[in-house]
Amino acid sequence: MRRGVVLSTCEHLLSALRGSGVDNCFIDLDNIEIPIMDGSSEDFIALIEKAGIAEQKAARRVFRVLERVAFEQGDRKMSIEPSEKFEIDCVINFPHPFIGKQTFRYTEDNAKDENPHSAIRTPQSSYGREIASARTFGFTHEIDMLRKANLALGGSIDNAIVLTDSGMLNETPLRFADEFVRHKILDIIGDLALIGMPIAGRVTAEKSGHSVHASLMSKLLKAEHAWEIVETFN
Repeated sequence: MRRGVVLSTCEHLLSALRGSGVDNCFIDLDNIEIPIMDGSSEDFIALIEKAGIAEQKAARRVFRVLERVAFEQGDRKMSIEPSEKFEIDCVINFPHPFIGKQTFRYTEDNAKDENPHSAIRTPQSSYGREIASARTFGFTHEIDMLRKANLALGGSIDNAIVLTDSGMLNETPLRFADEFVRHKILDIIGDLALIGMPIAGRVTAEKSGHSVHASLMSKLLKAEHAWEIVETFN
Protein backbone atom coordinates (compact mmCIF):
# COMPACT_ATOMS: atom_id res chain seq x y z
CA MET A 1 0.00 0.00 0.00
CA ARG A 2 1.26 3.46 -0.89
CA ARG A 3 -0.47 6.82 -1.02
CA GLY A 4 -3.83 5.18 -0.46
CA VAL A 5 -3.40 2.69 -3.32
CA VAL A 6 -3.40 -1.02 -2.51
CA LEU A 7 -1.86 -3.71 -4.74
CA SER A 8 -2.24 -7.38 -3.92
CA THR A 9 -0.04 -10.42 -4.74
CA CYS A 10 2.66 -8.32 -6.37
CA GLU A 11 5.66 -10.35 -5.14
CA HIS A 12 5.95 -12.70 -8.14
CA LEU A 13 6.04 -9.84 -10.65
CA LEU A 14 8.46 -7.83 -8.51
CA SER A 15 10.63 -10.92 -8.18
CA ALA A 16 10.73 -11.37 -11.96
CA LEU A 17 11.69 -7.73 -12.47
CA ARG A 18 14.45 -7.92 -9.88
CA GLY A 19 15.65 -11.25 -11.26
CA SER A 20 15.80 -9.71 -14.75
CA GLY A 21 17.80 -6.71 -13.57
CA VAL A 22 14.97 -4.23 -14.15
CA ASP A 23 14.93 -1.35 -11.68
CA ASN A 24 13.01 1.33 -13.57
CA CYS A 25 9.68 0.65 -15.25
CA PHE A 26 6.01 1.60 -15.41
CA ILE A 27 3.30 -1.05 -15.09
CA ASP A 28 -0.31 -0.38 -16.06
CA LEU A 29 -2.94 -2.29 -14.06
CA ASP A 30 -6.74 -2.44 -14.31
CA ASN A 31 -7.27 -4.11 -10.92
CA ILE A 32 -5.71 -4.26 -7.47
CA GLU A 33 -4.54 -7.87 -7.86
CA ILE A 34 -1.60 -8.94 -10.01
CA PRO A 35 -2.44 -12.09 -12.04
CA ILE A 36 -1.16 -15.28 -10.39
CA MET A 37 -0.29 -16.85 -13.78
CA ASP A 38 0.99 -20.40 -13.09
CA GLY A 39 2.04 -19.60 -9.53
CA SER A 40 5.64 -18.85 -10.48
CA SER A 41 7.35 -15.90 -12.17
CA GLU A 42 8.24 -17.84 -15.33
CA ASP A 43 5.56 -16.21 -17.50
CA PHE A 44 6.58 -12.74 -16.34
CA ILE A 45 10.21 -13.52 -17.21
CA ALA A 46 9.13 -14.60 -20.71
CA LEU A 47 7.14 -11.38 -21.21
CA ILE A 48 10.05 -9.23 -19.98
CA GLU A 49 12.37 -11.01 -22.42
CA LYS A 50 9.88 -10.50 -25.26
CA ALA A 51 9.54 -6.79 -24.50
CA GLY A 52 13.29 -6.30 -24.11
CA ILE A 53 15.19 -4.08 -21.71
CA ALA A 54 16.72 -0.69 -22.41
CA GLU A 55 19.95 0.10 -20.62
CA GLN A 56 19.84 3.71 -19.48
CA LYS A 57 22.69 6.19 -19.32
CA ALA A 58 22.26 6.74 -15.61
CA ALA A 59 23.83 5.39 -12.46
CA ARG A 60 22.15 2.43 -10.78
CA ARG A 61 21.30 3.06 -7.12
CA VAL A 62 22.17 0.12 -4.89
CA PHE A 63 21.10 -0.47 -1.29
CA ARG A 64 24.30 -1.70 0.38
CA VAL A 65 24.03 -3.39 3.77
CA LEU A 66 26.77 -2.32 6.21
CA GLU A 67 25.79 -4.13 9.43
CA ARG A 68 23.86 -7.26 10.29
CA VAL A 69 20.19 -6.78 11.19
CA ALA A 70 18.01 -9.66 12.38
CA PHE A 71 14.35 -10.33 13.14
CA GLU A 72 12.88 -13.30 15.02
CA GLN A 73 9.31 -14.39 15.66
CA GLY A 74 9.29 -17.65 17.57
CA ASP A 75 11.11 -20.18 15.38
CA ARG A 76 10.80 -17.91 12.33
CA LYS A 77 14.09 -16.13 11.76
CA MET A 78 15.53 -13.82 9.15
CA SER A 79 18.63 -11.64 8.94
CA ILE A 80 20.61 -9.61 6.45
CA GLU A 81 24.31 -8.84 6.58
CA PRO A 82 26.99 -7.24 4.39
CA SER A 83 27.95 -8.91 1.11
CA GLU A 84 29.26 -7.71 -2.23
CA LYS A 85 26.46 -9.64 -3.94
CA PHE A 86 22.77 -10.32 -3.31
CA GLU A 87 22.62 -13.76 -1.72
CA ILE A 88 19.91 -15.76 0.03
CA ASP A 89 20.32 -18.81 2.28
CA CYS A 90 16.88 -20.26 2.96
CA VAL A 91 15.60 -23.14 5.09
CA ILE A 92 12.02 -24.39 5.26
CA ASN A 93 10.62 -27.29 7.28
CA PHE A 94 7.12 -28.71 6.79
CA PRO A 95 5.90 -32.05 8.20
CA HIS A 96 4.84 -33.27 4.77
CA PRO A 97 6.28 -36.21 2.77
CA PHE A 98 6.89 -34.00 -0.29
CA ILE A 99 8.65 -31.23 1.64
CA GLY A 100 10.28 -31.95 5.00
CA LYS A 101 13.41 -29.87 5.55
CA GLN A 102 14.72 -28.15 2.42
CA THR A 103 17.63 -25.73 2.05
CA PHE A 104 18.82 -23.70 -0.91
CA ARG A 105 21.42 -21.01 -1.49
CA TYR A 106 20.79 -18.43 -4.19
CA THR A 107 23.44 -16.03 -5.46
CA GLU A 108 22.43 -13.38 -7.96
CA ASP A 109 24.65 -13.29 -11.01
CA ASN A 110 25.01 -10.77 -13.79
CA ALA A 111 24.62 -13.05 -16.81
CA LYS A 112 23.49 -11.03 -19.81
CA ASP A 113 22.27 -11.65 -23.31
CA GLU A 114 24.91 -12.41 -25.94
CA ASN A 115 24.17 -9.00 -27.45
CA PRO A 116 26.72 -6.69 -25.77
CA HIS A 117 24.20 -3.84 -25.91
CA SER A 118 21.55 -5.77 -23.98
CA ALA A 119 21.17 -5.56 -20.21
CA ILE A 120 18.71 -8.43 -19.92
CA ARG A 121 19.53 -11.52 -17.90
CA THR A 122 18.80 -14.69 -19.81
CA PRO A 123 17.06 -17.87 -18.64
CA GLN A 124 20.59 -19.16 -18.02
CA SER A 125 21.11 -16.59 -15.26
CA SER A 126 20.87 -17.93 -11.72
CA TYR A 127 17.35 -16.49 -11.32
CA GLY A 128 16.01 -17.84 -14.61
CA ARG A 129 17.72 -21.19 -14.15
CA GLU A 130 17.10 -21.85 -10.46
CA ILE A 131 14.18 -19.75 -9.20
CA ALA A 132 11.74 -18.38 -11.81
CA SER A 133 9.75 -21.56 -12.50
CA ALA A 134 9.23 -22.58 -8.87
CA ARG A 135 5.49 -22.44 -8.08
CA THR A 136 3.66 -21.29 -5.00
CA PHE A 137 2.15 -24.01 -2.86
CA GLY A 138 -0.62 -24.49 -0.36
CA PHE A 139 -2.53 -27.13 1.54
CA THR A 140 -6.09 -28.22 0.83
CA HIS A 141 -7.28 -27.22 4.32
CA GLU A 142 -5.83 -23.72 3.84
CA ILE A 143 -7.60 -23.31 0.50
CA ASP A 144 -10.93 -24.33 2.04
CA MET A 145 -10.48 -21.68 4.74
CA LEU A 146 -9.60 -19.01 2.16
CA ARG A 147 -12.64 -19.76 0.01
CA LYS A 148 -14.94 -19.61 3.02
CA ALA A 149 -13.52 -16.12 3.57
CA ASN A 150 -14.27 -15.28 -0.11
CA LEU A 151 -10.56 -15.25 -0.98
CA ALA A 152 -8.45 -17.14 -3.56
CA LEU A 153 -11.59 -17.84 -5.57
CA GLY A 154 -9.60 -18.27 -8.77
CA GLY A 155 -7.01 -20.56 -7.19
CA SER A 156 -6.56 -24.02 -8.70
CA ILE A 157 -3.94 -26.64 -9.51
CA ASP A 158 -3.22 -24.58 -12.64
CA ASN A 159 -1.58 -21.84 -10.56
CA ALA A 160 -0.27 -23.58 -7.44
CA ILE A 161 0.99 -26.85 -6.04
CA VAL A 162 -1.94 -28.06 -3.92
CA LEU A 163 -0.91 -30.49 -1.20
CA THR A 164 -3.09 -33.03 0.57
CA ASP A 165 -2.06 -34.63 3.86
CA SER A 166 0.00 -37.28 2.06
CA GLY A 167 0.51 -36.09 -1.51
CA MET A 168 -0.60 -33.47 -4.02
CA LEU A 169 -3.60 -32.91 -6.26
CA ASN A 170 -1.54 -31.82 -9.29
CA GLU A 171 -1.06 -34.47 -11.96
CA THR A 172 2.07 -32.81 -13.34
CA PRO A 173 5.30 -33.57 -11.45
CA LEU A 174 7.31 -31.12 -9.38
CA ARG A 175 9.63 -28.94 -11.45
CA PHE A 176 12.41 -29.42 -8.89
CA ALA A 177 12.69 -31.89 -6.02
CA ASP A 178 13.12 -28.83 -3.78
CA GLU A 179 10.64 -26.60 -5.62
CA PHE A 180 9.12 -25.47 -2.32
CA VAL A 181 12.22 -23.79 -0.89
CA ARG A 182 13.03 -22.31 -4.30
CA HIS A 183 9.62 -20.65 -4.36
CA LYS A 184 10.23 -19.28 -0.87
CA ILE A 185 13.35 -17.60 -2.27
CA LEU A 186 11.28 -16.27 -5.20
CA ASP A 187 8.96 -14.66 -2.64
CA ILE A 188 11.85 -13.22 -0.63
CA ILE A 189 13.31 -11.60 -3.75
CA GLY A 190 9.91 -10.08 -4.58
CA ASP A 191 9.22 -8.85 -1.05
CA LEU A 192 12.69 -7.29 -0.68
CA ALA A 193 12.22 -5.54 -4.03
CA LEU A 194 9.88 -3.20 -2.14
CA ILE A 195 13.07 -1.50 -0.88
CA GLY A 196 13.01 0.14 -4.30
CA MET A 197 16.47 -0.74 -5.57
CA PRO A 198 18.86 -3.70 -5.88
CA ILE A 199 20.33 -4.90 -2.60
CA ALA A 200 23.94 -5.82 -1.86
CA GLY A 201 23.64 -8.10 1.14
CA ARG A 202 23.31 -11.68 2.28
CA VAL A 203 19.91 -12.82 3.54
CA THR A 204 19.48 -15.82 5.82
CA ALA A 205 15.91 -17.04 6.29
CA GLU A 206 14.52 -19.91 8.34
CA LYS A 207 10.80 -20.72 8.26
CA SER A 208 10.12 -17.17 7.12
CA GLY A 209 7.02 -15.72 5.45
CA HIS A 210 5.74 -12.46 4.01
CA SER A 211 5.16 -10.87 7.44
CA VAL A 212 8.69 -11.78 8.55
CA HIS A 213 10.17 -10.39 5.34
CA ALA A 214 8.31 -7.11 5.84
CA SER A 215 9.30 -6.90 9.52
CA LEU A 216 12.99 -7.38 8.72
CA MET A 217 12.89 -4.70 6.03
CA SER A 218 11.12 -2.26 8.37
CA LYS A 219 13.73 -2.90 11.06
CA LEU A 220 16.55 -2.51 8.54
CA LEU A 221 15.24 0.80 7.19
CA LYS A 222 14.95 2.20 10.72
CA ALA A 223 18.59 1.27 11.45
CA GLU A 224 20.04 3.99 9.22
CA HIS A 225 23.60 3.21 10.39
CA ALA A 226 23.26 -0.32 8.96
CA TRP A 227 23.03 0.63 5.28
CA GLU A 228 23.94 3.18 2.62
CA ILE A 229 22.80 3.96 -0.90
CA VAL A 230 25.56 3.97 -3.50
CA GLU A 231 25.58 4.64 -7.23
CA THR A 232 27.18 2.36 -9.76
CA PHE A 233 27.25 2.00 -13.55
CA ASN A 234 27.71 -1.79 -13.37
